[in-house]
Amino acid sequence: MRWEDGGPAGQVPGVARLEGLLRVYEVSESEAARLMALREIARTPGWWQGHDVQKPYGTFIGLEDASNEISSFEQSFVPGLLQTERYSRAVTLAAHAPSRVPIEDITDRVAVRLRRQQRWAERRTPHLWAIVGETALRTLVGGPDIMREQLDHLLTLADQHDILTLQVLPFSAGAHAATELASFAILTVKEAELSSVYLEGPTSDFFMDSPEDLGTYRRVFEHLRKAAMNSSDSRALITEILEGLT
Repeated sequence: MRWEDGGPAGQVPGVARLEGLLRVYEVSESEAARLMALREIARTPGWWQGHDVQKPYGTFIGLEDASNEISSFEQSFVPGLLQTERYSRAVTLAAHAPSRVPIEDITDRVAVRLRRQQRWAERRTPHLWAIVGETALRTLVGGPDIMREQLDHLLTLADQHDILTLQVLPFSAGAHAATELASFAILTVKEAELSSVYLEGPTSDFFMDSPEDLGTYRRVFEHLRKAAMNSSDSRALITEILEGLT
């Protein structure tokens, strides 16, 4: 237990300690390599550590950086990686209004989101499969001008098929497999054979990585993928909504 306990802060174990644990538990060579790779990911300092980022969100950013694939569903808002700066600020201001977060913190949170976008665009990874509810496209976040800019930005990103597959889940789909969910993301790090479901809430964020949970959310995403419009029809709907605003 002395070896296993990372302490109250949950420190990542050193190489010697982890190797000792792997020997004690007679872990296979392939599984040991996977765990050592995970250790390296966890030990690498994150660029976000200079910002006021809560630990769960920091963990999410680290997984996002390391992921090869992300499957994301957003019912009410445009996904963070696809947001414009003004849309992101409007969403962040609205979400944190009840807790009276200082404007400096809002600015910092938006800056973190923009940095995530920059890294994604420069690295051309992970591939994001995003399913977005029609509600997110019709809600006037920040007003018509900001939404015009946001929808136009979505159309531009939708052409970048190497890093994005974008589908819209229309109102006409009716009740669907994620009706009771606001959003979720499945992150996959192939090199470490690691997958996790990320759920974000107003008071807490958490991860689920059991085979049962992963299987459930993957099946939900597959149902959403089939219920949503294909990429071409999704672009057409976004264009229609954009033209209605102009």
